[in-house]
Amino acid sequence: MRRVRNLLTTLAFLLPFKRLKVRVLNLLGHSIHPTAYLGINLVKSVGRFELAEGTAIGNFNVIGGIDRVEMGVGARINYLNLITSGITLPTDPGAERNDVARTLRMGAHSRIMTMHVIDCSGGLVLGEDCWLTGMRSTVLTHVFDPHDGGVIVEPVELEKGSVVSTNCTLLAGAVIGEGALLAAGSTVWTRQELKAENLAGGVPARRLAPIKINDWGYRWQRYGG
Repeated sequence: MRRVRNLLTTLAFLLPFKRLKVRVLNLLGHSIHPTAYLGINLVKSVGRFELAEGTAIGNFNVIGGIDRVEMGVGARINYLNLITSGITLPTDPGAERNDVARTLRMGAHSRIMTMHVIDCSGGLVLGEDCWLTGMRSTVLTHVFDPHDGGVIVEPVELEKGSVVSTNCTLLAGAVIGEGALLAAGSTVWTRQELKAENLAGGVPARRLAPIKINDWGYRWQRYGG
């Protein structure tokens, strides 16, 4: 039964008709607001979509192998992104597992732009008004553990109003503080936390200067959306 539902979800996301697509997905047990925009995407083995008012998923994204996609009011995923889970988590009931594993959570008005590679094994959480902007950034929520061996599987979090510039790398357990800006081409290492309201950059990223992003900087309409 689960396989049939997954197959029907895949087919629904390939439909060119928005209203029919939303209706079919809701009949399959997803929760899609009537105002959500859903482009033509390849979706495989996603447990549940929860898309609020005014959300949008553009065309030609690949989304697969994750348990849940949650998008708050006005949140957007642009196009040509790869969003998946790169590791199978333990099924042992006693095994430790964080509550956002295999999940993409986007707060209200958060954005994922274009051609990013996002691993949701440990989970990716974007707070309100967060931007994963530009192109070609990589979010990797499972990494090799050089101390104890095995794999570290932990969520990556962008706190409210934080912005990640183009071509960055975020590793498992990374936290981008509230209102922080990560400069282009930077890397945030495993379990590294960036201070709120600061510009950070480099490999690994380090604090460069205080910064305050004006509220108008988050307004999607400024960028033609």
